[in-house]
Amino acid sequence: MSGNTIGRRAFIRGGAATLALPLWMKSAEAATGRKPNVLFLLADDFRPDTIGALGHKIVKTPNLDKIVQRGLFFRHAYVFGSNSGAVCMPSRTMIYTGIELFHNNCRGDGKALTFPQAMKAAGYATIRSGKFGNNPGDICKAFDVHVDGKTAQTNADNIIAFIKEHASKQPLFLNMAGNEPHDPQFAPDDYYAMYKPEDIPLPPNFLPYHPFDNGEMTVRDEGTLPWPRTREALTGKLARYYASITYLDAQYGRVINTLREAGELDNTIVIFAGDNGLSLGEHGLLGKQNLYEFGGMHVPLVFAGPGIPKGESDAFAYLMDIFPTVCDLTGMPIPASIDAKSLAPVVAGKDLKVRDCLFTSYKDVQRSIRDQRWKLLRYPQINKNQLFDLQNDPHEMNDLADKPEHAGKVKEMMALMEKMQKELGDTCPLTVQNPKDPSWSPDKAKTIEKKPRTKKQNKRKEKKTNG
Repeated sequence: MSGNTIGRRAFIRGGAATLALPLWMKSAEAATGRKPNVLFLLADDFRPDTIGALGHKIVKTPNLDKIVQRGLFFRHAYVFGSNSGAVCMPSRTMIYTGIELFHNNCRGDGKALTFPQAMKAAGYATIRSGKFGNNPGDICKAFDVHVDGKTAQTNADNIIAFIKEHASKQPLFLNMAGNEPHDPQFAPDDYYAMYKPEDIPLPPNFLPYHPFDNGEMTVRDEGTLPWPRTREALTGKLARYYASITYLDAQYGRVINTLREAGELDNTIVIFAGDNGLSLGEHGLLGKQNLYEFGGMHVPLVFAGPGIPKGESDAFAYLMDIFPTVCDLTGMPIPASIDAKSLAPVVAGKDLKVRDCLFTSYKDVQRSIRDQRWKLLRYPQINKNQLFDLQNDPHEMNDLADKPEHAGKVKEMMALMEKMQKELGDTCPLTVQNPKDPSWSPDKAKTIEKKPRTKKQNKRKEKKTNG
């Protein structure tokens, strides 16, 4: 850990602790006589560590760097979980409802006040420019303007036009939520030229393939490269991924510059987050359909703007916490229907955390629980555990679950997982009577690939192609 990082944490835990939440919220509005604008930048498949200001040595993100450097970064932010391989769908639904996975079943049921509805009710002019696929369309129709710009540049164009039309007339809620850097990792050619595969290192926990069946070995994301993974194939994908991020970053810069030119940036709360993470070669996996620490559920989350201190926090956060946090930061009441917790007490330095542990889930095949040091992963379909000491093994390379000296910790963490399941309404059994074969290899992947499609699968493919 760098000295700079320690200093920044000390600022949050020390100097900022004297701030009183109502005072700094009022001061942001008092400076202009208006509520602060909110710019919510939501990226697709964005790893939590892929920002230059966070220490990444390859990717170029000058605009995100500025947001991180002047804001509060939540180091432990996560998607609550997913009941679908398309993790972005439940993730975005939870963001816009504040209701966790096992309660809303990834749908807005019309009974709860949603994020865009709450902002409109508070007098905000609202726009969402971003992807239509794999997002809760019925919920997002509540935005005054809801449009798919297809690319980051066009989404930025839409946000910029909205700012120019509505700036100074009423507070703005701007949600740019497009596709990048989701595969095929789109970017113009000049961005691709910035990254050479041969210059890109492999992740420290790279494997040619995952050593056991985690329950989702041939999902779409995992099939974007052949098995076994090779350095050449993976670094080519990473080069495209970084190029797409740098392209997206440039569009963020255009939006922020427009707010500055309109005289609105100093009165704007800027939020950046990813809708889910991505493995990109770690543990032999490519996608987000896993619960490893830098796999599918861990995401970047940063708040910057008037009254928000600089630094970082170790508090556990879920993406759905953004909704009630914005309510607090803008002086709006938090809807009683939501499950999420406001992070405003952490932002204000009044509390160091809003929850003691972090639970994540993926379909009925994976569960995890972690505290500040220990993490247990459970694979119910094969009755398998993994235990990692994140303090000494942040990349989860040394599984301690079968070590006799750690049997007590496994039991303790399993009990905590079961407790959280009950509290959260998760009914998935953690043990099965007839576990599946846990073995996995590229040969098995090829066997699955060769299986002929059923008539039902062919119809689905035809429908998807025509759609």
